[in-house]
Amino acid sequence: MKVIGFASIIGLTLFSLAAAEVAAPAAPVEALPGAVGENIPSFSKRACTPSNCICNGVQGQFCGDESINPDCRNDHVYECNRDTGKACDYGYRTSCAQCGQLQC
Repeated sequence: MKVIGFASIIGLTLFSLAAAEVAAPAAPVEALPGAVGENIPSFSKRACTPSNCICNGVQGQFCGDESINPDCRNDHVYECNRDTGKACDYGYRTSCAQCGQLQC
């Protein structure tokens, strides 16, 4: 009988805890405030400065190659302008310095 009484007490305790969970739902979670005003982080485009690096007229980015044109530094990335045949310089790029390509 002692075992049945003890089991009954445990059962009632667990039932009471479960009922309390159902009866008192958790408080609703507030949504995070939206970004407004001037505090919104923004990513600005990297400046592409004019250079003397001549390109093949195909629009796109490439790593410089000083062996072809000393004005195209090996460790810089350039953007070719198909209209002018000249490239602007985005500056230093780790992959250009390491392997001479946009991605190693």
